[in-house]
Amino acid sequence: MRALFRYLIQLASACRPVGACAVGWALAAVPVGASTWGDERWVLTPDLSVRHVRDETTGRHGERYNLVLDAYGKLGTARRDIATVVAQVYLSRLERHPAPPAVFDGSTDTEVLPMINSINLHLTGDRALNLKVGHFELPYGLETSITNSGELRSFTMGANTGLGVDWGASLNGTLERFQYEVGVGRGSGIFYADNLDPFSLFGRIGSPVDSETYGGTTGWGFSVFRGKVLNGARTAVLRRQRIALDGQVYLGPLGLLGELSTGANGEGVRRVRVLNGLAEVNLTSRREIVSGYLQLLGERTAAGGRGVRTWTQVVGVRWTPAPGWILSAARDERIWRQPGTRPQVFLNLQVRRRL
Repeated sequence: MRALFRYLIQLASACRPVGACAVGWALAAVPVGASTWGDERWVLTPDLSVRHVRDETTGRHGERYNLVLDAYGKLGTARRDIATVVAQVYLSRLERHPAPPAVFDGSTDTEVLPMINSINLHLTGDRALNLKVGHFELPYGLETSITNSGELRSFTMGANTGLGVDWGASLNGTLERFQYEVGVGRGSGIFYADNLDPFSLFGRIGSPVDSETYGGTTGWGFSVFRGKVLNGARTAVLRRQRIALDGQVYLGPLGLLGELSTGANGEGVRRVRVLNGLAEVNLTSRREIVSGYLQLLGERTAAGGRGVRTWTQVVGVRWTPAPGWILSAARDERIWRQPGTRPQVFLNLQVRRRL
């Protein structure tokens, strides 16, 4: 597998790129042709990455390899865009991974993962009202306003919605002073078929943002979520209710970000109250060549008068020595845990080539 990735990287380096984008999805669409009814503009961006993961507590370590085909396109007429299409498919391979994600069958496995695959129909020419259908990222919290697909840096707290992406439909739009999205989803995450009847209802309103940047834009957001979410093993569902307030301020190279989320898991006598928070301080160079960040994540659950809390610290750095090359590292440590639970420290190193 290592030899395969070395060959793919050599092949990619020898080819002329079909688009220009260093981070996230394509930043610009290049005309490649026109249909008889209008104009089509597409960018296809191959993305290769190798991630080394080490469990510092047990000494176990392994790798994750990703080959991603990332396509971004616009359909329209000579007068205006009709729709935006995103297609993102991962071919992922784990080798002795010490903490495999739930979508994999064990520490060594290969999966084809549909990530963002959606069409956003622009019902109005000014994009104040759009209809999105497909498999897309849920509009919840800081994750909405910052691109981190394929990055070590993350704002998704699994203890909140339990979903990063979902199958569904949403109404969304950008106006002069705010941005919104509200919709309904399958509640099954990456998977679709099951017989447990999950669902998700979600919405967010906030400042207009440019989600194609790594750093983000100064602004705020308010999110809601309610659902019966399929677990990773696809054996059960869990009811979740959440509301969240997030905000971010950028002062030159310094960024200050925060998200506070509260709600409940389960229902009836099994109802558990939840309070989660995330704070980040980051420094990013003007051209986003070097960036470093420190995150603090807290979680508190309470039921029957008893509470459980954890605190996790993440320190990360990211360097782009040349266009399309991204080197990053992150250390994830649980700095406060309940008595009787084992320490948790992970080190992640990643090399990524994006054409």
